[in-house]
Amino acid sequence: MEVGTERFADFVDRVYLPWAKANKRSWKDDQYKLPVLKTFFHNTSLRDVTPFSIERFKQTRLNTPTKYKTRRSLATVSLEMALLSRIFSLAMDFKEVETNPCLKVAKLRLDNQRYRYLMPEEEPRLRAVLTGQRAHLADLIPVAIGTGLRKNELLMLRVKHIDFPRDLILVTGTKTRKNREVPMNSEVRGIMLRLCRSKSVEDCVFVSPKTGKHLTDVKRAFHGACAAAKIHGLIWHDLRATFGTRLGEAGFDAFTIAALMGHSNVRTTQRYVGRLSEISAKLFKQRC
Repeated sequence: MEVGTERFADFVDRVYLPWAKANKRSWKDDQYKLPVLKTFFHNTSLRDVTPFSIERFKQTRLNTPTKYKTRRSLATVSLEMALLSRIFSLAMDFKEVETNPCLKVAKLRLDNQRYRYLMPEEEPRLRAVLTGQRAHLADLIPVAIGTGLRKNELLMLRVKHIDFPRDLILVTGTKTRKNREVPMNSEVRGIMLRLCRSKSVEDCVFVSPKTGKHLTDVKRAFHGACAAAKIHGLIWHDLRATFGTRLGEAGFDAFTIAALMGHSNVRTTQRYVGRLSEISAKLFKQRC
C-alpha cells in the first residue's frame, strides 16, 4: 500500500488504539474521544488530512453544542486536538506519513487558572438531591471530598486497597505512577465499612446500581445532581479541589497537601495554600 493512502479511521483501529491500550493508562479516555475524530475524518486518507481540514474540525467542534445543549468547552476541543496530533505522531513513527499536519494548526488558548470548589452552602443542597437514580453518588461524593482522589482512582478502588486497621486508603494506578496513602475521616471510614462488607478483597468498592459491576463513570449523574441542586459551573474534578482547599484552610502546608493529593510538583498545590491567605485578607478587610 502506498504511504499515506490508508484511511484515517482504519489506521486508528489497526494501529493507534492497540498501541494506546498497550502503552497508555488513559487509553479509555482516548477510546471515548476517538469516535468524534473517526466520524469527522471517516472517508479521509491519512495524507489527505490537512491543516485546513483540522482547522475546520476545530471550528466545527467549538460551534457544536453538547448533548446537554450547553456550549462546548475549549478544554474538551483542546484534548481532542491533542489526541489527533498524537495519532499523527504515531503515524510518523510507523512511516505512514512524513509530517504531522496538526503542528501547523494554532492551539486553543485555555484559561489554566480556573479554580472552582464546592462552597459550604452548596454542599447540603448537593447532598439533598442524591436520591433515586442518583443515590449511588451519596457515597461517592463524600468520599471524593474527604480523600481528594481523582475520579479514575476512586472508581478503581478495590476492597484490598482499604486499610481499616490504619484508617488509610492505598491509591494505586495513579496519574504519576506512584502509589500513595490517604487517611480516612470518620465519614469515609463508615462508608467504606458498609460498602466493603460481604465483598471479597478483589471486588470493586463502587459498583453500578444497574449492573452490579464496576462503575465506569458518573459524569451524567453528577451533571444532573448539580442541575437539580441549582449549582452552576461545578465539575467532578472540583470535588478534588474542595479537598485541597479545605486542607489549606485547616492550616496544612503545601508539601503535605501535595503528598495527599499525589501532585508531582508542589507548585500545583500552592493555590490551596494561597487560598487561606486570600480568605484571611478578606476577613481583615471586613474587620477594618
